[in-house]
Amino acid sequence: MIRLAIIGSTGSIGKQCLEVVDKLGKDKIEIVAMTCGYNLELFKKQIQKYRPEYTASMSDREDISENTNHFTGEGGIKKAIQISDPDYIMMSVSGSIGLKYSLFSLDYCKRLCLANKETIVCGGGYFLNKAKMKKVKILPVDSEHSSIFQTLLGDVKPEEIFLTASGGSLRDKNPEEIQNATVNEVLKHPVWSMGKRITVDSSTMVNKGLEIIEASYLFDFPQEKIKTYICRNSFIHGGVKFIDGSMKFHIGKPDMKLPIAYSLTYPERVVKEEGINNLDELNLNLEKIDIKKYPSLKIAREICGIHSLQIAYNAADEEAVKMFLNNKIKFGQISVIISKTLDRIPELNNLNYNDIFKIENTARILANEVNL
Repeated sequence: MIRLAIIGSTGSIGKQCLEVVDKLGKDKIEIVAMTCGYNLELFKKQIQKYRPEYTASMSDREDISENTNHFTGEGGIKKAIQISDPDYIMMSVSGSIGLKYSLFSLDYCKRLCLANKETIVCGGGYFLNKAKMKKVKILPVDSEHSSIFQTLLGDVKPEEIFLTASGGSLRDKNPEEIQNATVNEVLKHPVWSMGKRITVDSSTMVNKGLEIIEASYLFDFPQEKIKTYICRNSFIHGGVKFIDGSMKFHIGKPDMKLPIAYSLTYPERVVKEEGINNLDELNLNLEKIDIKKYPSLKIAREICGIHSLQIAYNAADEEAVKMFLNNKIKFGQISVIISKTLDRIPELNNLNYNDIFKIENTARILANEVNL
């Protein structure tokens, strides 16, 4: 019986994690803690169904459920992690707040199922070194990083690894159309159903930039050895190339429940899902990415390995995406805000906990001061 805590149960990954838990059954996994941000109506329904002993939310409302020990605020979420005594933690919150919870979780779990990119991008070597010291197994939940993790198993280190991207909703637009894309256009993702920020990031390719940085740290590869391609149907999630010229591809339906399930059941494959049945109809085309259409992806490659700039890249993007979603800036100005913010951040490595969040706060302020 695995004792599981889900941090961010009302988000896209959290909800799909609960679907996986349903398939695994109560004899395999016990949910001991659940947390959310502010979606209390859904949270109440989840609590009623799964009955965790401990719950927490960012909302200060305390009348959530009479059947749980409920806490509020950031401190409350940490308390739920601490006293629920989980074996595994599913870290499915979005944004840099996830790094705080991930660092805290390392003291209280054996396995961290990581669906929060910012933990690695902003935490860098500081986070991974602490995880190693605490002997906590990090299992990536992103479909791309899960695919690389799986293709690396049982083999020598490859020469290159590669990640794929859907290209987002603007992949067939020309540069002028991209610059002036509306919020509604950007949020119509052709393949995946995701939260608003990650959907925007998919169209700017910031999401792929974050994944390159994350893969560099997770798998110890320089960014130039991490290739990226567009796979329109998202059936190819990633792969590796070996010195002898042979390659491994990880192929599966574009369904986040697959990497979620694997992170929970590794090294076994327990959850039964209907895969791709008609292989003769399988389209596995890969396309080169036009870097001119995605300046934010170029920036990510340039700053990969420079810890302070990685933190600022993520923070500036979060702020710029908020502005775009609130119709305060044009879509094409997201990359401009990121670039101008990075110009004012010093290049620093070997950062500690306080350094990380100081730089993040500074970058957010600078992003909002950018003169367009």
